[in-house]
Amino acid sequence: MGGVSVESGKGGRKGVDQQINMVPFIDLLISLIAFLLMTAVWVQSGTLEAQQPAGAPTPESQPQPQQEDQLKIFVRPNEIAVGLSAADITPYANGPQQWDQLRTKLRERRQANRQMREVWVQPDSAVSYNTIIRVMDVVYEVWSEGQATPDFRELVTIRFL
Repeated sequence: MGGVSVESGKGGRKGVDQQINMVPFIDLLISLIAFLLMTAVWVQSGTLEAQQPAGAPTPESQPQPQQEDQLKIFVRPNEIAVGLSAADITPYANGPQQWDQLRTKLRERRQANRQMREVWVQPDSAVSYNTIIRVMDVVYEVWSEGQATPDFRELVTIRFL
């Protein structure tokens, strides 16, 4: 068994021999190392790039008047709606075909205007983050089609309303 022996007893004193069991201490250290490694991997894979405005608002950071050719995606708990204007909004109800329909509509909009570099997303407060991330993934997927090395920051900017 692993242990530490402290030899003493010189000078007529009573010897202090204690056995310290090192096995539980080593088990504790191994458990802590495993926990730290799992935490480090989870923190790295669970990150999402987001930029918060810093400092005083500048004229560039102020909301600009909405143009007619801004593509908007409204994410609601029971549907996702896509369109350029209020008259052009096309809703897609939740279901197995929802993501394919969204992908098809975004491809049509992308083909109609190849210069479009901004997509506005307006999520409802009741929508889960996974749904919002999935909508963003579909936008990035559609805009990166046909690109040899897609850099999403140059292809499309996703803004939130």
